[in-house]
Amino acid sequence: MTNSIKPLVTIAAPEESVDKVIRRMAKESRSVQNPGIVVVLDEHSTLLGVVTDGDIRRTYSDDISFSKDISEIMVDSPVTVSDKVPEKDIVLEVTRKFKLNENHHQWVRHVLVINDQNQLVDVIDYFKILQDQAGSVRRVAVFGMGYVGVTLAVSLANRGHQVTGIDIQENIISLLNSGKSHVLEPGLPEMLTSNLERESLSFDKVLRDNSNQVYIVAVGTPLSLNLKPDLMYLTNVLKSVSKVLKFGDQVMLRSTVPVGVTREVVIPYLEKATSLKAGKDFFISFAPERTIEGKAMNELKTLPQVIGGFSAKCLEQSVGFWSTLTPMVIRSDSLEAAEMVKLANNTFRDLSFAFANELALLADNYNVDSFELINAANEGYPRNTIPLPSPGVGGYCLTKDPILFSCNSRGLRQDAVLGLSSRKVNEKAALYPVKVIQKFAKNMELNLKEIKVLIIGIAFKGFPETTDLRGSVSIDVLNSLKGVVAKISGWDAIVKSEDIFKAGFDKVDDLDLAIFESDVVLILNNHQDNVQSSIYSATKQNKKRLIFDGWHQLDKVEVEKSKGLTYSTMGYISQ
Repeated sequence: MTNSIKPLVTIAAPEESVDKVIRRMAKESRSVQNPGIVVVLDEHSTLLGVVTDGDIRRTYSDDISFSKDISEIMVDSPVTVSDKVPEKDIVLEVTRKFKLNENHHQWVRHVLVINDQNQLVDVIDYFKILQDQAGSVRRVAVFGMGYVGVTLAVSLANRGHQVTGIDIQENIISLLNSGKSHVLEPGLPEMLTSNLERESLSFDKVLRDNSNQVYIVAVGTPLSLNLKPDLMYLTNVLKSVSKVLKFGDQVMLRSTVPVGVTREVVIPYLEKATSLKAGKDFFISFAPERTIEGKAMNELKTLPQVIGGFSAKCLEQSVGFWSTLTPMVIRSDSLEAAEMVKLANNTFRDLSFAFANELALLADNYNVDSFELINAANEGYPRNTIPLPSPGVGGYCLTKDPILFSCNSRGLRQDAVLGLSSRKVNEKAALYPVKVIQKFAKNMELNLKEIKVLIIGIAFKGFPETTDLRGSVSIDVLNSLKGVVAKISGWDAIVKSEDIFKAGFDKVDDLDLAIFESDVVLILNNHQDNVQSSIYSATKQNKKRLIFDGWHQLDKVEVEKSKGLTYSTMGYISQ
């Protein structure tokens, strides 16, 4: 009997010393399913009592000698249920015993299952049963409160889970705990406030205890200067998780990583640090994030969730969890298959945009408006719709994921081609506006060093709207023009002026005045409010000025009919 319950809990004989039991309790904290409790049994496995972490703390504070027998500090009337009570009725049975015995604490963590001979046969995590009966609720820690992490944490809390968001940036944690979001995301502020008020959500810099059952890693995987994936943030999270990981816990990767990282890096790290075995003692899976900024709160509920598990049990545990968030779950054959999904989605997108942008760069040789070219190619043609071009492809994901697609856990693959190629084309397209400025200056016989440039649209994209500056094409253009032109100002209908200034642009207090004073106006994202009527008023100033319409939002004919004004878009500049 004793051997069958050894994996469940630390076992002590009544005559063992408190000191000896505490040491064994600490040693077995990661190998038993229910750490933090000791059951005291006689030689027949008859239950005599229990000792919890709280009992040990009280022993210490009461200055009781640790050489005393453990039986002297144990609770000899623990909460028990008969092994004949069905699991669905355990909560009712425990509640009944609470009412019968006022000495019982109303929030016991463990319930002991005994047979007719008062022998211990099982130890149940009562908190887990309460959660399961409340609809598969879990205590969840989400690491990384960027766009991916914070939207996920809030969405999970809104589905009933008890969630803690972890981030090392104290200013972000303080802001979130006050009910304010550091990211622009429709629906997020209201949901954040609601879940903070009902205490299903909190934020912290560190994990405070081992009470969580699910650990989700949503930190970034930046690239080093030599394009090698930097796993520093991931490793730091694994270090934190390994200190609290216990039997039965789930670890899920949400971070976008090169194929193979979960199996080759994450699992070996956790197994070595904890002596627990993946698939047996804890469950690990990969669940790629695929939401788009600006629609994340809706897509977290509607997009199919793809999951790959280390084992069949890992997969099913993960499926059960994610099913509480989204109605459709897709099972992948392996960890690697799930890792490839996000990389496949984003690399394919980058490649398709790269084709359109290379077409635009080719069109430039013949001064052809690539938007009109592509619209003509697509019109009435039932196959392979070509996407429209753009001045580069920005953002945190699309600028990075094709490189991660080209890597394994050790760095760039020797056979990598497409991901690297799409990045090369799109980075070239991002600097196309610089080439247009040079061409304009030459045509108008202007000195580049005297030209004033106004860049409109600083966020990496305009629709869905965002304030995110990561991977911003406008910042790439800014850096390329520094020291080349006289002045570079920036304006965006959504991004705060102080954030634009911090990015390196000159401030714009009056947009109309800035347009009036500029020689070059570059419209570099597609937010509808960035196309101001004042841009058209510039056509009436009879001044040599370039307007680069990067997303083809303006009326080309209306602009070109003004004397002295030059219109340009991808592949085309008016003569």
